[in-house]
Amino acid sequence: MRAAVIDMGTNSTRLLIADVAGGEIVELERLMTITRLGAHVDRDQRLAETSMGRTRKVVTDYVERARAMNADVIFASATSAVRDSNNGEAFMASLARDLGIAARVLSGDEEARATFRGVTSAHPASEPTAVIDVGGGSTEIVVGQGTQILGAVSLQAGCVRATERWLSEDRVGPEQMTIARQEIDLLLDRHLPPDLAKTVVGEPIAVAGTATTLAALDLKLPGYDAERIHGHRVDRDVVATWIAKLAPLTAAERHSLYPAIESGRAALIIGGAIVLLAALDALYADGYVASERDILHGLVLGLAS
Repeated sequence: MRAAVIDMGTNSTRLLIADVAGGEIVELERLMTITRLGAHVDRDQRLAETSMGRTRKVVTDYVERARAMNADVIFASATSAVRDSNNGEAFMASLARDLGIAARVLSGDEEARATFRGVTSAHPASEPTAVIDVGGGSTEIVVGQGTQILGAVSLQAGCVRATERWLSEDRVGPEQMTIARQEIDLLLDRHLPPDLAKTVVGEPIAVAGTATTLAALDLKLPGYDAERIHGHRVDRDVVATWIAKLAPLTAAERHSLYPAIESGRAALIIGGAIVLLAALDALYADGYVASERDILHGLVLGLAS
């Protein structure tokens, strides 16, 4: 079966086209475009017309690409930004109608489960394993073993939401970072059961742009290299060091000095890194392993089954 999955996140819109047989995934094409669908959703509770227009154009291009590659099924999912907006369902319905595809908003629980399934397709969880997905609007932490989910939480904190609430997009001061960390810790204290965190064996697996970009920085890559990033371990203190190093810089300086940070992510990397660091501390983890397999792969496996 050839499946195409489009994931419309708060910050980026991504495409995976893959052949799936017997639970094995063969990637044919993977694309990512920063569309910032969830810009100011936290403030306005609505998707902005400009954000929807950018995203619709990218999704239309992705659908055309999937059809050109003879995909048997095309499915578009949306997560935090669309969940939290009062016009998100109408936007999804219009995409489904106009493009002739299946499109649906995922709940936080569905997002966490699909992410865990995708990650463990490459990293089988023989012992209780945590997966951290720092997205744009939300962060999912899911703990599972084998194919069983032991617990999952979805926090209202991601790189976009944290930046819009507590930080600057350019130079970020110590007071801003302290406030952001305190607020994220409160969310974790409220939603992540301590007993669940203590069941985790070994270091968590982290997915999405914040975790993989920090892995690229740790590897000193001149640009983004998915093959080298996948499976790379990043120490907890390395995350803290990069926060301190990048915070005094403008977004433009972060991108120009460290090309592995995409221009559309440079303004948000501090917010995402603070969320990731707080999640690692809540899980009593000394670091994480970066994974290029994520919710896209989980959704592809779900379609095939």
